[in-house]
Amino acid sequence: MPPDATDTKRRLMKAAIDEFARYGLAGARVDRIAENAAANKRSIYMHFGTKEELFDLVHAQVFLEVAASITFGEEHLIGYAGDLFDRLEKWPHVRRLYLWAGLEREQAYEPEVAGYRDRLVAITRAQQEGRIRSDIPAAELMAMVIGIVISWESAAWSLKALQPEFGFDDVASRRAAVVSAVAGFVRPPAPDA
Repeated sequence: MPPDATDTKRRLMKAAIDEFARYGLAGARVDRIAENAAANKRSIYMHFGTKEELFDLVHAQVFLEVAASITFGEEHLIGYAGDLFDRLEKWPHVRRLYLWAGLEREQAYEPEVAGYRDRLVAITRAQQEGRIRSDIPAAELMAMVIGIVISWESAAWSLKALQPEFGFDDVASRRAAVVSAVAGFVRPPAPDA
C-alpha cells in the first residue's frame, strides 16, 4: 500500500502559498517550494501539475478561505471593508497573492467569480433600495472598495516614506480611516438642492 500523501500535499501547499506570496508566479521556484516542504520536486508535479496550475490552485484556495471568513452582511460594503482589512492584517500573504494574481494571471477563477457574483447581487439590491450609491455599477464599486482597503499596501514606497510625518502610526487608526472612507464613498449622493 502506498504511503498517505495528505501530509506531503499539505506541506507543499503551505510552502507554495509562502513562495507565491513572496515572489509571485514568475519569481517563484519549484525547487524552493519542494525544499521548504521537505519534499521532492517531482511530488509537486505529481500532485498539482505545472507551476502555473499550482499558482491557480493556491490563489483559488486562499480566496475561498478569505471569502468563508468574511460575512457579507446587511452593511454590505462598509462592514465588508472593515472585515477584509482585519483579515488582510492577519493574513498578509493574501493581499500579496491578490496583487500578484492581478499582475501575472489575466484570467478568471470560477470559485472567485462565484463569490464575487453573490456579493454583486447583494450590492445591486442595496443600490435598488437606495441604501448605497447607484451611479457606479456594482462590479466597479466593489473593485473601488477593495482598492481603498488595500490602498496603503499598494501605495508607492516614496509615499510610504512620508508616513511618519503625514500618516497613521497604528493599524487601528488606518482601519478606522478605511471604514470611514468606504462609508463616505458608498453613501448615496445627496439630492440636488
